[in-house]
Amino acid sequence: MNNFINLRTSTIPLFGLISAEFLSLLGNQIAAIAIPILILQQTQSPLMTGIASAANIIPILMAAFVGGRAIDRLGAWSVSIIADLLSCISVLTLPLAFIYLGKVSPSLVFLLVFVGALFDPSGIAARQTLVPRLARFARKPLEKVNTLRGGLENGADFVGQIVGVGLIGTVGTINAFFVNAASFLLCAIIFILAVPKTQKRLPASFHTDILLGIRFIFGNSQLRSLALIGMIANFVILPFLGLLLPVLTTQVFNNPTLLGACLSAFGINATLGALSFSWLSRLCSRSLIFYGRLLVSGVAIALCGFFTTQPSIIIILSAFAGLLLGAGNPLEQTILQEETPQMLAGQVFTSLIAISFAAVPLGLLLAGAVTQLSSVETVLGLSGGLLMIAAIVGWSAAPFQKLIDR
Repeated sequence: MNNFINLRTSTIPLFGLISAEFLSLLGNQIAAIAIPILILQQTQSPLMTGIASAANIIPILMAAFVGGRAIDRLGAWSVSIIADLLSCISVLTLPLAFIYLGKVSPSLVFLLVFVGALFDPSGIAARQTLVPRLARFARKPLEKVNTLRGGLENGADFVGQIVGVGLIGTVGTINAFFVNAASFLLCAIIFILAVPKTQKRLPASFHTDILLGIRFIFGNSQLRSLALIGMIANFVILPFLGLLLPVLTTQVFNNPTLLGACLSAFGINATLGALSFSWLSRLCSRSLIFYGRLLVSGVAIALCGFFTTQPSIIIILSAFAGLLLGAGNPLEQTILQEETPQMLAGQVFTSLIAISFAAVPLGLLLAGAVTQLSSVETVLGLSGGLLMIAAIVGWSAAPFQKLIDR
């Protein structure tokens, strides 16, 4: 009986962290839906909406140089709570500006969205660095913990969009931001109550090298492969979801409802893929899971450019694009946690996220430009082909291995 009580008590911090992660990610997805809709409603300007999208990427890149050092210097527990509280406050600045200022300039839109997204990457990375310690405390293997985290992350991506659209339809765009702010506040409260604070901090002299995290990643063969292949994957997949699918469904098929069906199929299957990681890790090698998912996704994306008269096939291909892709996230987290010493976790985690997203703005720009000059079918074929090549080359040149196999 005492062992059962001790086991339940030991899992509270871990599941508190996972719950806080889910709420934070859910809030991010609500914001991802509400921000462009609010800006379009208030300005009727696609340019302003594009400016806002760019402002969301820059904080991710900045986190590699600022957020990681703050985590290692101040402690992950403190940074997580501070980031959520600041996100709660900053996410309200954009709707309040439209309420009280009326007409808002593009530069102010960029600044407000930038501030709203500024603290989030550091908060996400801070929570990630705590996972290995809390998993050991709960006596849970990393593969199972990251399977649950990956499933909930993909679930938050999917559910958050539905909740965001539902909130906008029922309470309005402005009020959706207040719900978003409440999710960040609740995340901080759960974290304070469930996750014990750690006192370990590193001396200031340890953090003089702002490129330490990047140097460590490129000096480690496993993390270097994660970073470079992840950058190529995001270069292809995020423009596919955010630009190519919308163009394909609305301009080629002239069917906006098809976009919702495709994104839903992608999201549901990515969630199922993430939840299957623990099972897959017992049956397949890490290289098969990591590169196989990119190969399948590349084939599915390329085929979307060939079946432009059959909506049902586009939905099926979108589902295949997401199915194994979801299993990659918990695998990446597991490798990152195994390879990174705790004293460098903050800088390494934020640097890896920054590297992975570094090529996204270029990917969106190129996808949009080539689509306008040529056709969306051509870009889908090229994008899928690039992902397939990256998977095949990476599989042969940079395989992944468990620590016990090296």
